[in-house]
Amino acid sequence: MPEAILLLGLLACAYLGFAAFAMSQDRHWHRLGGSRHCPRRACVVLRVAGWALLLAALVLAVVRDGAGFGSLLWGTIITIGALCVVATLSWRAHWLRPLARLVQHLG
Repeated sequence: MPEAILLLGLLACAYLGFAAFAMSQDRHWHRLGGSRHCPRRACVVLRVAGWALLLAALVLAVVRDGAGFGSLLWGTIITIGALCVVATLSWRAHWLRPLARLVQHLG
């Protein structure tokens, strides 16, 4: 059971990390209901959050399966997370609007 929770956390961190990276780009920021350009402060916050989430995913993978297989699992999961963000932005971009609003509120 704890391994399943760690795997779910790993997937969530990878997805949210790449979603943060995508939202830091002007094209995606504008599509999600923001201004024409992503504000500089929000852009920095999103990029730092993206890196922090991917690092958290690496830590979860290593805790779950050790350094050898954990790093391999991390590489696989971040690839899946990136593809899921691409699919979300292509077909259901409005699903990320609450996250964009949260960033606007915090930034």
